[in-house]
Amino acid sequence: MLKRLLLAALMFMPTALFADKAGIGAWENSNQTMLRWIEDAPALDWYYTWRPTQMWSKDTRRRSVEFVPMIRDAGDVNKKIVSDLPVRTLLAFNEPDSRKSAGSNLSVEQAVALWPKLEARGLRLGSPAVTQGQTLGKTSWQGRFMAQAEARGLRVDFMAVHYYSTNGDVKAFENWLRAVHAEYGRPIWVTEFAYIDWFNVRSANYAQNAAFAEAAILMMERLPFVERHAWFAANPYPYAGGAPQINLVSNTLQPTPVGVAFDRALSRIGARRVASAEE
Repeated sequence: MLKRLLLAALMFMPTALFADKAGIGAWENSNQTMLRWIEDAPALDWYYTWRPTQMWSKDTRRRSVEFVPMIRDAGDVNKKIVSDLPVRTLLAFNEPDSRKSAGSNLSVEQAVALWPKLEARGLRLGSPAVTQGQTLGKTSWQGRFMAQAEARGLRVDFMAVHYYSTNGDVKAFENWLRAVHAEYGRPIWVTEFAYIDWFNVRSANYAQNAAFAEAAILMMERLPFVERHAWFAANPYPYAGGAPQINLVSNTLQPTPVGVAFDRALSRIGARRVASAEE
């Protein structure tokens, strides 16, 4: 509701005043009500689903939060984008350097060969989002992809990155983002971030993730080269027999401590936008 009121009050203000940064990665919950949470979250500007189709919902309400499609792997390259709202941007190839279930498992050469098909969509296009350890350096997956893309004149409009902190150090996160920007010279979208060690998913609790989420969001809002960010994830995410305490809401949309901190951070962002518009 707060978001709707802000939009109504500010709809005639110049769009340059707004960062439009805050987003979320999410998928349908068992009651098909996740879209309701997305539409009601304060100052939430966009979401994505790791696929080219928007969030399905049994709710027929008018959609207002921007959907950003993703071509997750080679199997999605020719799929139709489905969105009730106009689409401006395309995300590409989720963790192509990884063979895990979430990864698209593509070689640099395969991704480069498929890239012209993504460019042909005519949308603003983000880089593949590789795992954190394969983002920086000439021999990393991302480094090799970007070198080949630039040598062939392929278009990459911004860098999509993932960052998972194992100690909750927000300054280290900021320094890493600055290094990515310095290396590739493009705007950055952080399409996944959280406080978690994937080799020990119980290493961080809800309170620690709540503190990290709020501080990291406010940090990224201050960095002009970070265009957008999306927490991982809105939904519960069972992993390796555990239940990482990173989700914002339960399957029945009850907020976790991380969800409360996320709303608080986004409410501060929304208030800041109002204050900027009034100056």
